[in-house]
Amino acid sequence: MPIYEFECGKCGKSFEILMGFNEKENPRCPECDSKKTKRLLSAFSTGSSKRDTACGPTGST
Repeated sequence: MPIYEFECGKCGKSFEILMGFNEKENPRCPECDSKKTKRLLSAFSTGSSKRDTACGPTGST
């Protein structure tokens, strides 16, 4: 399940929550219980490895 970031339109609190791909309704704010939450555009992390991967070796030899 992916982690999504949300912000409350009522109190301004930002929070993260695990949600399934099929869940359409935004969660309630954990601070004020408001339904006025919006999903934020999040940056994602990419890992770098110097070990061999399924796609072949990475890094310098």
